[in-house]
Amino acid sequence: MATRGFVSHLDLNVAEPVASARFYELVLGHLGYRQHPIDEGRSRWTLEYADGALFEIEVRPPAVPSGSDRHERYEPGVDHLAFHADSRSDVDALYQKLIAAGHPVAEPPREYEYTPGYYAVAFDDPSGIRLEVVHDPTTNP
Repeated sequence: MATRGFVSHLDLNVAEPVASARFYELVLGHLGYRQHPIDEGRSRWTLEYADGALFEIEVRPPAVPSGSDRHERYEPGVDHLAFHADSRSDVDALYQKLIAAGHPVAEPPREYEYTPGYYAVAFDDPSGIRLEVVHDPTTNP
């Protein structure tokens, strides 16, 4: 039961499914996730935990239109989703990939005062969902 309490999966309803699938392949592919296309604009990615269990992220169109095509961070719902990076250079490499692909970056890589050495980049997916990739040597030396 080593994975008890670990996150099993995350489903993201996105306004621009095709653009979001390409975006998430860039980000999640960089982080070691494997893509499993389902159909156009719908895909899932998996990352294997050390004991063999999987964490899955699926990107798909919303089942019910909301009237908005942008996620609002500070309204009820998810504020942001953060992923661990292996190193500061891993954070920097993803930042360079985002820039090269023309994706805007909300907060370029820098150190934060959360914990000693906390280093992160923050950016939004095509629907406005904020993502962060962080190297925190206190939790991932």
